[in-house]
Amino acid sequence: MPDRRIEALSVSTWMPFTDPQDEGTKEPPDWPLTLFVLVACLVMVASGWGVARLTLAPGPVEETAPRERPLRERSGEVEPADAQAFLELASQELRLAPVLHVSYTQWSTDQETGHGWARGGDGLDAEFEHYFSTSTGVEVYRYELAGTGYLMTAREGSGGMRLLTSPTAADQRSCSAEFVVAPLDELIEAAEDMEFVGTEELTLPESPAGEPASTHTTHRYTGSSSVMMSGYDSTSGDNTLTRLPRVEFELWVDEAGHPRRLHYRTADGTGKTYDYHAVAD
Repeated sequence: MPDRRIEALSVSTWMPFTDPQDEGTKEPPDWPLTLFVLVACLVMVASGWGVARLTLAPGPVEETAPRERPLRERSGEVEPADAQAFLELASQELRLAPVLHVSYTQWSTDQETGHGWARGGDGLDAEFEHYFSTSTGVEVYRYELAGTGYLMTAREGSGGMRLLTSPTAADQRSCSAEFVVAPLDELIEAAEDMEFVGTEELTLPESPAGEPASTHTTHRYTGSSSVMMSGYDSTSGDNTLTRLPRVEFELWVDEAGHPRRLHYRTADGTGKTYDYHAVAD
């Protein structure tokens, strides 16, 4: 196991790895994976937030096998009325996208309990970064770094930045691109009574991470399914993964086959709404 050292540097504020305003001009980062990883992160100190530097001793890096990706099928070859085929196309397009950016809202008994955003792909300092804030003000930051693994910290529960050396299924889901792509895969496996409702204009509001508002012509689908919902336990400091055995969902997919919004909820009003922003080819 690599030697870990946390050095706290006092600052008044913290920003994520990549400033959204700088994305257009920033050169792709060059990570010296076998020497060290310098991580901008949070630690809990008496005076408030700080920035920590996590230094990893040199050591072998275990390469992870790339995800299998099916052959791309053009959206023009799939009729929107074929709900299952269009759902599979949307999932495929999401997995093949060079850039992922989703914002989301979480619900319980039809009341908002938190919101966040997640993104990954070209031009970021991390493979994946994921921010979540509960309605009570608990903020959680999660990352995946190439060749290093998963890291997370939170205002409550986590006790500072942690390298997740033995990640659980919940850690892997919340700290990687699976957070974005897995919900559609679950619908493919478990959706029932899926129907094509019609074609309509959908406007996505500006993302909290700076992605501008956009309007898309979309095909809307409805159905029921079971899903796994990720979360955070502020008492234990752990990521969580809860199976919702039955939800009703709505899915909006644009004419190019890119998913644009997914909303699901249980009968008692527990669920999530995802807005998919940067998913272009």
